[in-house]
Amino acid sequence: MAFRRSIEEPQQRIEEVSDEGSAHTDGLTGLPDRWQLEEWISHQLVRNRRTGDRFGMFLVSVANLVEINSGYGSAVGDEVLQAVAESLTSKVGARAQLARYLGSEFAVVWPGIFGSDEMDRIAADLVASLPQQVTFEAFVVPVEVAVSGVLSDPDLSERLLLVDSEAALAEARAMKSNRIVVRDETYGARRKPDVLAVRLQRAFDNNEFQLYYQPIVSMTSGTVVGFEAVLRWLSPDAGPNGAELIAPGAFLDALRASPIVVPMHAWVLRQCTRHTSSWSRRLNTPSLFGSTNLDASFVKDERFVNVVLDAIHESNLRPTQVLLDVNGHTAGPQLNLLWPSLQELKAEGVGIALEDFGIGYGSPDLLRRCRFDVIRLPRILVKGLGLAEEDRVIVTSLIRMAHDLGCYVIAEGVETEAQARILREADCDLAQGFLFGKPAPDTQISRDLELIAKQAKVAIQ
Repeated sequence: MAFRRSIEEPQQRIEEVSDEGSAHTDGLTGLPDRWQLEEWISHQLVRNRRTGDRFGMFLVSVANLVEINSGYGSAVGDEVLQAVAESLTSKVGARAQLARYLGSEFAVVWPGIFGSDEMDRIAADLVASLPQQVTFEAFVVPVEVAVSGVLSDPDLSERLLLVDSEAALAEARAMKSNRIVVRDETYGARRKPDVLAVRLQRAFDNNEFQLYYQPIVSMTSGTVVGFEAVLRWLSPDAGPNGAELIAPGAFLDALRASPIVVPMHAWVLRQCTRHTSSWSRRLNTPSLFGSTNLDASFVKDERFVNVVLDAIHESNLRPTQVLLDVNGHTAGPQLNLLWPSLQELKAEGVGIALEDFGIGYGSPDLLRRCRFDVIRLPRILVKGLGLAEEDRVIVTSLIRMAHDLGCYVIAEGVETEAQARILREADCDLAQGFLFGKPAPDTQISRDLELIAKQAKVAIQ
């Protein structure tokens, strides 16, 4: 309760490709062709290395196209491909990019996907949207489809991602029924953890990691009440032209299994609390808090509680000025083991937040089992506000539930005034997103602190 009392009220779609790329279309279906597809993927991978987002790479194949062409003729086969293209276009709409890939295959690049559950759902929806048969003159032609889905890996090229997608599609086509194969990591990602672990150790030793901060804003007053710290890796050899900023999605799995996971968390906490203390004094906001993510492997370490408290004491912060985020997807299955240590910090006044509330392991059941101070509404739930009434109803219900259980609510990924307005109407407490400010390094936050605070107030008005 101490943290809750301390809070005082004081992608859009994938990037457009060049005009040259827009001329590359498939003659039969009118869809973009493989050339444009690879351009999209390349652009999206570059963007995701900066943002930490991921996307789904789906391949949809008419598995019996050879038989259709042999038995009915190529004109019927073309009719089937056109029918499949129309169905996919209707299903995908503006949410993703659709292309004719090869022969019997179509590709869907679906941005903003964060886990295997969503991949499975989209793959099943794609299959359900396709015709089971096509009527052509006197013929009723059965249509068999196979679908593969691979979750993107920012550390791989677009060609390797397509190779992995094709391998998964080959598995799906070989099945006799339920021809869907979805993977939440690429074959390339499974081949590289040992190499990446060595690179992470070297990067930590060479001070290649940085913290970026995004403001957290009161939805009633527009006051900046906190900052979330997000880890970035400025790798000197990641980009084609030298150093490139890499988002956590590309290296977190390897970091969790690395011996530097505890030292890394300790460094993040020291940096976050030190910067929060400085900004709190400058803004004359004694309740300003710093928020950072916790990995389950760190929470299970016997040093966890002392590392957190030491960072707080060294920075002269109050414990109520620290919010620790627990990811429902990674920590949810073992939360019963983690909660005693988290409870020990709660007793000191540290706030504990549940991320990804409302999806996957971030389910309302966790609020019954554990007394969180804050719940975070994920971007995937927020992005539909203003577009679909169902999304507004779901978000409003989740906010009401959280309040009834005594939790504050932070909405993530707020990008438009319409989203902010709906969240205010739903009595959401706090929000963060591009509407209020993009993540930026501490030097930029320190330089523009007063301007950031002023712009946040303007965005809420």
